Amino acid sequence: MTKKWMTVFCAVLFTMLLITASDMKAATKTNAWNKSKLEVKTNGAFTFYAHPSKNGKEAWIYKIKIKGKKGRSLSIPKTIHGKKVTRLGCPDHGTGDNDEAYTTLFGTYIEPWHDWDGSGVTAVSTMKSIRIPDTVEVIDEAAFSGLNSVTTIKLPKKVKTIGRYTFYGCDKLKTIVLPEQMTSFDNSALWGCPSLKNIKLSKKNKAFQVQADCLIRKKDRALVFAAATGKDLAIPNGVKKITSYAFSSATSPVIHISTSVAQIEKASFNLRSLRENIKIKDVTISEDNPVYARDGQCIYKKSDKSLAIAIPDEKGEVRISELVERLTPDISLVNCDTDTEERVEKLIYPSGLKHVTVPGFNAIRANNVYFTGSVPPKIVSPKSAAGLAELPIFCNVYVPEANQDAYKAWYKEYDCYNLVNEWHTYNPETGF
Repeated sequence: MTKKWMTVFCAVLFTMLLITASDMKAATKTNAWNKSKLEVKTNGAFTFYAHPSKNGKEAWIYKIKIKGKKGRSLSIPKTIHGKKVTRLGCPDHGTGDNDEAYTTLFGTYIEPWHDWDGSGVTAVSTMKSIRIPDTVEVIDEAAFSGLNSVTTIKLPKKVKTIGRYTFYGCDKLKTIVLPEQMTSFDNSALWGCPSLKNIKLSKKNKAFQVQADCLIRKKDRALVFAAATGKDLAIPNGVKKITSYAFSSATSPVIHISTSVAQIEKASFNLRSLRENIKIKDVTISEDNPVYARDGQCIYKKSDKSLAIAIPDEKGEVRISELVERLTPDISLVNCDTDTEERVEKLIYPSGLKHVTVPGFNAIRANNVYFTGSVPPKIVSPKSAAGLAELPIFCNVYVPEANQDAYKAWYKEYDCYNLVNEWHTYNPETGF
């Protein structure tokens, strides 16, 4: 064979290999499935409904029906009529960030933003164990939400993405074994899992690692999720960022922030969307941390004096530190329960508060709001905050007697004056 023909032969062989690899991976894509065709398989109390792939080699189980209360132990089959099961989950929901309704693999309905995880369905809530075959490569969003009797879940190593609400509301889940090849993890996958205390992941994983039951993203040393169920949890030294809702299932009363943490994202300590965490009673921080410091009931960023974490006392009162000059939307609130629209009872803003980025005021809702400065702070309202109230509303507002005209004019300027429950004045010299 001449050098020329050898080159042609290698090129053809390489192309055939690419086509074969592409064909093998095709069924993991949405458009690679024959949704007009349905295949059904029953095994004991479970009936599996699947779509075959267009190439006829794979199966996507999109729904599992459970007969009565007999489905205590689920073993998902490796094949459906000779086709390898590579995908699990229901496609009956959107993909936008603001979607509220999802359907699980078991046909139950969930709405995470309204605290409904689908666990009330008897057939689902009585399931004790689940086994997922190693053939599975894709698990859709919300697939296993509401399995509130399952204690251990092991995921196949080839699954790369753990998406939104995958195990939301699995409130007895104690141990989860994450996929060896996982490259993406959305921490809402484990919202509403207060019993979770063991996160396991192979050391071969290139994107994540587990340290002290904290899932850490390697590329930016970000704490993505913490299984905080003990008396306290110390964030591992070396973590540089705490992501939003990293402590969404935490029940530890005390969290210690290490020296290395340089960024605390919005709602990092919140229970879940629009819900503060009443389980966390206190957050401490290393005195050697160069970026953040604590003063009184607040943890603030040293460089711009912006509030990061507020910690109300047991009476539901919080006084923002006099060292705080800025409010941004990037605030966490702990030791507070707003599940039933409860609010902080008393919130006192410092006299040196100079700058508020909308919706900074809304990050902490209170029944009684006290302004102590002689001049209202400057308000910055980015386009992304359109439609949100710039100032505290639906509350009682207290202002210094000598400055009430300035504050009332401020409220009128931002069309919030008529949204105040009651106006009050006080004398700063005699207290609140």
